[in-house]
Amino acid sequence: MNGKKRTLALVILSAIAGLVYLTPFLRFSFYDQMMEALQITDVQMGTIGSVYGLFYVIVFVPSGMLAERFSTKKLLVITNLGMCLTTIWYSFYPGYTALLVIHALYGIFSVGTFWSPYLKAVRNLASEEKQGTIFGLSEGLRGIAQTIVSFICLGAMGLFASVTLGFRAALWINAAAFALLALAVIFLIPDFDSENKKAAASEEEAATAEKAARTEKKEGNYSILQFLKSPSIWICIFVIMCGYTLWSTVNNYIGTYCTRVLGIDASLSSTLSIIRSYIIVFVAGASGGVIIDKFRTKGQAMMTAFLLTGISVIGILLTNNLVFVCVIVTVVLSYMVNVIKSTYWSIMGDAGIPLAATGMATGVISLIGLTPDIFVPPIISRFISYGEGIGNIETGFNFMLIWMVVWALLGVTAGFILKRKKANS
Repeated sequence: MNGKKRTLALVILSAIAGLVYLTPFLRFSFYDQMMEALQITDVQMGTIGSVYGLFYVIVFVPSGMLAERFSTKKLLVITNLGMCLTTIWYSFYPGYTALLVIHALYGIFSVGTFWSPYLKAVRNLASEEKQGTIFGLSEGLRGIAQTIVSFICLGAMGLFASVTLGFRAALWINAAAFALLALAVIFLIPDFDSENKKAAASEEEAATAEKAARTEKKEGNYSILQFLKSPSIWICIFVIMCGYTLWSTVNNYIGTYCTRVLGIDASLSSTLSIIRSYIIVFVAGASGGVIIDKFRTKGQAMMTAFLLTGISVIGILLTNNLVFVCVIVTVVLSYMVNVIKSTYWSIMGDAGIPLAATGMATGVISLIGLTPDIFVPPIISRFISYGEGIGNIETGFNFMLIWMVVWALLGVTAGFILKRKKANS
């Protein structure tokens, strides 16, 4: 692809990546409004999040297989149409059991037909030396898309006196966005796989590539086991699990922490959540990717990022009686966890994973490394319920903050192991 096609592909890919994770995670920005509109409890909210996490973890490896065997463009169209139709169903508030099914479908469409094809496409858009920058830029573009749609949703919710009607309007906006993105893929995105085949310099190179593809497909039956035996894969899993646990905790619960502990109005808290979850994504992606690439190794960069994350969490614990200062610290924390999340896929080269193995490797890594969406919501929701039960909700949230400090320390350790792996390779 030429430069213009690459840029257009990156923008559309990033916009889809933003929206497929905005809709299932509307609780990040509208936690309290979502509870009221759906008439559910903290524990039920946690269960919905856990079901989504369970299903999208289940389909990570199939996602890698799909990325290697089917057209990226077709998978992108299926993703957007599936998310659109599921969101329309969601908007009718079909009941708690149906909400669990809906979030299971979100897991399938946002990962099974999208995740590995997205990572494979983005990794191919830049050289190994610029992986931090390209993934950071993609994360930043995701943040822009999420910010625009989130503020449109917030504005639409403000037009209705009823939270029930306002939240439904937000869902319709998300469904419309998926329909538009499906059309953008159909008419504006080239077929990545066909473009790559055309890029072969000669018939001989094309024949060699085809032979390699046939060999890879034959070896697919045992490649998963080979990956699971690889130290490179487990290093990536360790780093990514630590980063994603922190990111998931911050984006799920810092908004409601501001409402319940700091006493901030729910609407203002939603605005701050949009800033933390989406605007900060752009800032962190655009700046974090460039910063990470300036470190001598990705391991050293990750050690620094996790250390600063832990310090930010401790800052929240020490300043929660100073509301304005504490809110500023939550923004800093959001920046740090988004720097980690926007760049942790760039560590694959330093960990020793070859470019040709990206599709299946990302599926295997994600299968384990992104499991926090299964266990974070039920664990943190029970911390909060415990605090409510003893009449001191701040205690429940303090458990959450201590939990984050522990994961930050584990992340520093993971970064150190990655650094040693690079040094010994």
